[in-house]
Amino acid sequence: HAEFDVYASEFPKSISKEINLKNKEGAIENAEKILGRVKEIFAIVAVSPRAAGLEQKKPYIFEALVSGGDIKKQFAHVKELLGKEIRIDQIFETGATIDVAAITKGKGWQGVIQRFGVKKKQHKSRKTVREVASLGPISPASVMYSVPRAGQMGFHQRTEYDKRIMVMGNTENNKIKINPDGGYKHFGLVKGDFIILKGSVPGTYRRLIKLRSQIRNAPIKITKPNILEVVV
Repeated sequence: HAEFDVYASEFPKSISKEINLKNKEGAIENAEKILGRVKEIFAIVAVSPRAAGLEQKKPYIFEALVSGGDIKKQFAHVKELLGKEIRIDQIFETGATIDVAAITKGKGWQGVIQRFGVKKKQHKSRKTVREVASLGPISPASVMYSVPRAGQMGFHQRTEYDKRIMVMGNTENNKIKINPDGGYKHFGLVKGDFIILKGSVPGTYRRLIKLRSQIRNAPIKITKPNILEVVV
């Protein structure tokens, strides 16, 4: 259970409609007194799609684990950022490798051929062709979880690892042009902070993508890539 909750004194207008909580008197001082029995600190983070130029009004609100250093350093870091806007260059740097998590594209209800890549049967083999040949042995009288079955495909949360940050900047003061004439298809013009990754990212257009520090094969030294040209 939570040992303490500390909230910002003021929320932006778009977020105040979703969160309307106020601190108890002396909340920060009381939190500092009981840091000795705290093991983890989580920050409640809100992302406003309007800041990225999207029409969606409702913000995304979720918890983010605070890591690095001991509990006192983590609390001091979160206390300093409380109620402030966090820019992407405060968290990551160009050349770093990160992990991305998002909800994949939804495909709806699909059969085993599309969902698992099962081979089709012969056209005169039995009643059906696009079906698994056998669901398993006669005993035990149950179907194993590992047998391919039809069902929901896509619209799952998936994490992809080791994506390198190639370019990071802001559209207002960036030398590299990243917006094509007329904007991107199904998205429009990129406004504000942006990031270009090497590799693919799960999800469809305008979908929330969560970034985190790399947890696999972290390099000892971060080297910045030499970007000569960006073609859009």
